[in-house]
Amino acid sequence: MKILLVEDDHIIWPNIKEYLEQNNFIVNLETNWDTGLKEAQKNKYDMFILDVMLPYKNWFEIAKEIRNQKIDTPIIFLTAKEDLESKEKWFLSWADDYITKPFKLKELVLRIRTILKRVNKTPEINKINIWEIQLDLDLKEVTRKWKKIILTPKEFIILEYLMKNKNKVIPKNELLEYIWWINNDIRSDVIRTHVQSLRKKINTWFTHDPIKTIRWIWFKFEDHETKTLN
Repeated sequence: MKILLVEDDHIIWPNIKEYLEQNNFIVNLETNWDTGLKEAQKNKYDMFILDVMLPYKNWFEIAKEIRNQKIDTPIIFLTAKEDLESKEKWFLSWADDYITKPFKLKELVLRIRTILKRVNKTPEINKINIWEIQLDLDLKEVTRKWKKIILTPKEFIILEYLMKNKNKVIPKNELLEYIWWINNDIRSDVIRTHVQSLRKKINTWFTHDPIKTIRWIWFKFEDHETKTLN
């Protein structure tokens, strides 16, 4: 899930971004609304998280401008205001939810998942089981048979993406764009390093490697043993 975070508070935004990424969201940060709106128009997001107190624009105008652009992405406001008048304006502003500062990051994640589940109208997939590998998307845990496997957040996202697209050949540029929002060869070595580390970790105690690398250009997660050119 991709989130656009528009927040200019340099004290809190690193914590928000890091926590969301640890919970398997892909987060793009903008620190002012002008660049945030351009990003919202250019790329597809699953959620906008906007600071109410952004300079030069009030939060009501921001929500109105988003909807006038025919962008129906859910919006959560981050606000320090608790008065009834502000809450009434929020209910009339086409936003989907708000959370009052200070807040617990876990609560923000719960609100995001609740809105996405309602908007998508599909049950949330909490676990992925393929072959003998299980991903728990809530706990961010990976197990293979009896063995618990410790992955970095980026390795977890790569494995999740490959498993959700099992038996499909994934170009490395697709992974680059999904994880780092770029589509070029700048980070080709980074992808290779992450995939190599991921394969080493999930195969330490096992002989079958479900992740196939094809000429270092494509990757595939196979749910059964087949012959693949490596």
